[in-house]
Amino acid sequence: MTVPVSSNTLADIEARLQHLERQKSTAPWQSPRNTAEDQGRENDSTFADNPTTQFLSDMTQVASLQSSASLDHASIQRRSGACLVETDTSSMVVPRRATADDLIDCYERFVYPLFPILHLPSFRASYMCLWEPERPGPWETLAMEATFYATLNIVFALGCINNSKVEPHLKLRTAESFYRRARTLMPLDALDSPSLEVVQYLLLTTHYLSFTKYSHRCGNTLAVAIRVSQTLGLHVDKESSSKSQLRREMSRRVWHLCITMERYLTIPPLTRPLQPIPFKTAVLNKNRLLSSLFGWRALTQLDGKVPLPSAIDDEYLLEDGDGVQPPARPSLLDSFIATIKIFDVFHRAPDINDGYFARALCLPELAQVLQLNEELDQIDASLPAHLRSDNHEKPSTRRGRALSLQAVAVKIRILHTRLVLLRPNMLATARRTILAPAFDAPPSRAEATLGIEVSTICVQAALSAIDLLHENLQSCCRIFSSTAVYVTLSAATVIIASTLVPELGVSLEDGAGPHGQAVANAFQVLDEHRWQIEGAPRARGQLGRFLETVNKEKRRQSGVDHDLSAILGPNATDVEFGEEGTFDEIDFSNPLWNFQLWDLV
Repeated sequence: MTVPVSSNTLADIEARLQHLERQKSTAPWQSPRNTAEDQGRENDSTFADNPTTQFLSDMTQVASLQSSASLDHASIQRRSGACLVETDTSSMVVPRRATADDLIDCYERFVYPLFPILHLPSFRASYMCLWEPERPGPWETLAMEATFYATLNIVFALGCINNSKVEPHLKLRTAESFYRRARTLMPLDALDSPSLEVVQYLLLTTHYLSFTKYSHRCGNTLAVAIRVSQTLGLHVDKESSSKSQLRREMSRRVWHLCITMERYLTIPPLTRPLQPIPFKTAVLNKNRLLSSLFGWRALTQLDGKVPLPSAIDDEYLLEDGDGVQPPARPSLLDSFIATIKIFDVFHRAPDINDGYFARALCLPELAQVLQLNEELDQIDASLPAHLRSDNHEKPSTRRGRALSLQAVAVKIRILHTRLVLLRPNMLATARRTILAPAFDAPPSRAEATLGIEVSTICVQAALSAIDLLHENLQSCCRIFSSTAVYVTLSAATVIIASTLVPELGVSLEDGAGPHGQAVANAFQVLDEHRWQIEGAPRARGQLGRFLETVNKEKRRQSGVDHDLSAILGPNATDVEFGEEGTFDEIDFSNPLWNFQLWDLV
């Protein structure tokens, strides 16, 4: 098939290739394996943003590199059974040593404590082999070496996003260049050789994609990771009889990471709304992502066959014998074990979290919500001292900062789950306040009383979430993640919607009050995420429009106009409200009420 390309596009390609030739001798990349230089093709955003020119550039430059490497074939090939897996060794390149070390250091400080996917000592040992040619690498096959290089590039990408030394506006673009190189090294055919290392690579890629606009790709990559894990027997603890403690523990850890990340990226199963949905809305809902982050249901169940990973740090896991965690040394795995328990509650949230808010919750549903909320309280109360967020001692060591980061992350995950439980009732209550009695049957006195109690807890959780995320902006252990963006949006919509329920006594008129200040802080949190999360800028605009819509409804009710400038902050003029909607026209499955990151990018 012939792809039509304009003369201007061809001129751009030619100019870019000439630029690459001029830069070849000074490119900041080096390969311990060969002399191939990095392409650097993502530096020109205009060029990179065009899919056709990007494709042509990729193909042209790969061909050029392969030729210059004087390979016997277009790529080194390895036979695996009846399948032929191709590995492009020209992509086995790394940045200069100082840059590479810095990116890995950022990964270890800011990413690994939140999702301990790798066994760091093994990863570090393999990494050091790249810089010591006299030391043979641990890879038995080219496929294993390619998997390591692909993993290394995803680690670079995650480190880049969290690196304060990288210019903010270059973080996502630079990280994507590492991601593209990893994809070159790990084509789909490489999955013909499943291994624990392949699953780790896929989980790291899933985590990286959660920062980007590639939401479908994120969910699909995670699904492949789970399938490969099942192929390896991780879901039935196949390594339980292994004499290697390291192998046993990493297999269990990786399986529970698959489950936890699936729940992290999903919400409980959706139910069908009670009232018919117009065809247009039904089609949108079918094709639109409907979860707390990217929208797939958690399909994999925990059946207890795989024990929880032990709270033993990487350096104490042994190939021979059984290592133990020193008694006086808190484990970095404690936070992951707590997260497994938190997202188990998340997964067991009832079917009432349907995202449509077509009705208020009935008494049994409210009771179930409160019961699960109590379980979260119990998890919070049982956390070890180093994971309690009320510990305000400033950490003075690298390990102390990692533990402090984990404490904040665990608290955010608890609040995230609490909002998922409580927010549907809060929004349904606001809806009923505006639309009743025309559309909703009045609740019983017990339902009304319990519903207000649940809404009050929800508003308090929203305040706590925004306060925690805003305070974290000034911390040396800052957390940037799609979860932080979603929690901010979820909490802010709760506070704004709660102003419509008179029984809650919430007002945004006083910008210095706790609720007005919380919404203002939410906008600031979104501003701070604009360089790390691709959907954050548009999310800010959507939140501004939601605030204006609610303000318009309050103005209609009271006849008083409220000044939003104190809440929107100095960037108020940047908020594009679009067409003002009337409150009774809002579709409660719309992202205006049920924010989804897919809708914001």
